[in-house]
Amino acid sequence: MEENIMPEKKKILILRACGMSSEKEECNNIKSQCELYDIEVHDHCPKDNNEIDEILYSGVIYDYVYLSSHGNNEGFGSEDGEIDYEWLDFGSELCGSGCLAEDCVIFLSCCRGGLNEVAYSLFYCCENISYVVGPRQSLPSHDMLISFNILLYNIQHRGVDPIVASEKIKLATDIRFVCFDQMETMSDLGFSRFIENLDRKEIEQIEQAKEKAKEKEI
Repeated sequence: MEENIMPEKKKILILRACGMSSEKEECNNIKSQCELYDIEVHDHCPKDNNEIDEILYSGVIYDYVYLSSHGNNEGFGSEDGEIDYEWLDFGSELCGSGCLAEDCVIFLSCCRGGLNEVAYSLFYCCENISYVVGPRQSLPSHDMLISFNILLYNIQHRGVDPIVASEKIKLATDIRFVCFDQMETMSDLGFSRFIENLDRKEIEQIEQAKEKAKEKEI
C-alpha cells in the first residue's frame, strides 16, 4: 500500500507593527481565522526594525505575511516611531533572509497598502512574492478586519484566485482593495519607470539581497 503523505501546513507570519489599541483585536481575529483553516501561525509584536530583522532571519519559511502597521507609498512604521521601515529595505530583507516560500502572498493591513509603488518595491526585491494585497484608502481596524476575513476565507478555504478574492471584498463591503499579481505588474510601464528611477545604491542593495537568497538555496 502507498503511504499517505500529509501535505505540509501553510505558515503565516503576523507582524504587529502598528501600536494602535485596536491592533490587538484585529490580529487576534486573523490569528484565530488562520488556525481555523489549519494554517501554522507565527505571531510577533516587534519593537523596532532590528526585531523585525531577527524574526525574518529566524529560519522559518512563510506562505503568507500579514503586516499590521501605519504605512504610505514610501514605507511603514509604528505609532511610537520605533519601527520605521522603507518598502525597498523591507523587501530586501524578505529576500535576503530566504523566509518566503514560492508564491507567497503579502497582506498589507496598513493605510494605502494597496498603492502601486508598494507592490513595485516588493516585487522588484523578491521574486517569491506572487501577490501583494492591500487597501486603496485609509481604513480603521474594523474595516481592515472584515476585508481580510473575506480575503482569507476565499483564498485559503475556497481556493479562489487572490485577485478574484480581493474583488469579493468590494462586492460585500464597498471597500476598495487591490491585489497585485507579480507577473502582470512587472510587465506594466509604470513598473519599468519605477525601476529606472531607483538610484544605484538602492539597486546594489537589492542585488546583494538576491545573491544572499540564492546562497541560502544551495
